[in-house]
Amino acid sequence: MTTTDILSLIINAALVPLVAWAVSELTAFLKSKANNEALDKYFNMANDAVTTAVKEVMQTYVSTLKAAGKWDEEAAKEALRMAKMKAQEIMGAAALKALPEIVGDVEAWLTSKIEAATLEMKQAEVAKEG
Repeated sequence: MTTTDILSLIINAALVPLVAWAVSELTAFLKSKANNEALDKYFNMANDAVTTAVKEVMQTYVSTLKAAGKWDEEAAKEALRMAKMKAQEIMGAAALKALPEIVGDVEAWLTSKIEAATLEMKQAEVAKEG
């Protein structure tokens, strides 16, 4: 194991829980803000849609490119774009329409939620391997 690998593991071990905690806190805050049952329903739908979209993109697109040694910054940007589109498709028009009232900036929320879900899944993969 190289020094870079060790540093990467240390950073992931410290950063992933911190990001997961921050997203958890943000989600709890936003949920408390969404006291309306319909908004709460749509918020849960959106959260589930993001998790499902990230899993699907990681399982198909990301793993294929990584296995072929073609994973780079452009591929990462495309994976994010794909996950956003897939999440919006899964959550449906009603949830997407309700999100601005719940989270404000939907684009920023989607990006943050996707990145947090990705980090959590990477951490789970590292735990399985280690």
